[in-house]
Amino acid sequence: MEREPEHMERKPYHPVVLSILRQRRARVLLDAPCGTGWLGQAVAARQLDVDTLDGLGLWEFPADELPYREVREHDLDTPLPAFDRVYDGVVCGEAIHLMSNPGMLLSGFKRALKPGGVLVITTPNTWYLRSRWQFLMRGFHSGFSPMVGKRRGEYITYVPWSFPQLHLFLSHCGFRDVTLHDVDEPKPKRAVERLLALPSHLYCRGKRRAASSSDEIEYWRQAGNPQSLYGRWLVVSARS
Repeated sequence: MEREPEHMERKPYHPVVLSILRQRRARVLLDAPCGTGWLGQAVAARQLDVDTLDGLGLWEFPADELPYREVREHDLDTPLPAFDRVYDGVVCGEAIHLMSNPGMLLSGFKRALKPGGVLVITTPNTWYLRSRWQFLMRGFHSGFSPMVGKRRGEYITYVPWSFPQLHLFLSHCGFRDVTLHDVDEPKPKRAVERLLALPSHLYCRGKRRAASSSDEIEYWRQAGNPQSLYGRWLVVSARS
């Protein structure tokens, strides 16, 4: 098992992201947003070998001793800046649900990637049953609330993401091989979730059986798998 640096806050999706980057042999990376630099900490701890690691940040920045080539201040709700290189991989962790222009952001990531490069997105999943139930009862998904009383720069959630929603946006922006990855977390977390998710499971299974192409079969297989229906996290990769 990988060891985390003592000062790194471990999230369930961290090992998944690192595994994807290793498998895709992505060695020139953009971390956007980089936050306090967990990806840089993983590189410093030799959990990931890279040639170049750049970052974009707005409110948080990694420590100077972390192995970022450069970290630029940038608001991801505005068009991405010009880069002096193309990247093998882009990591967008826990941010896309905070963006009011996700389509523009994804298009910018595609331009920043070399052909065949990998984009890795992590975000809370709103398809699990507690979130669906909360939306039915209150009108807001778990972790999402109105902007009233908040200011720009505070924690404001805009888009509630599920695997189908991410697949839609990524496909629209020209990405391919959209893949949902398993996260090591309880699935389902509560026994009642399995019963309540049964209609969704049966629906996806029926759509998969009726699919007329391999792409459709794979889409419905992923949409109906345990990570999509029960998981609290989404880790989705796609090729440019």
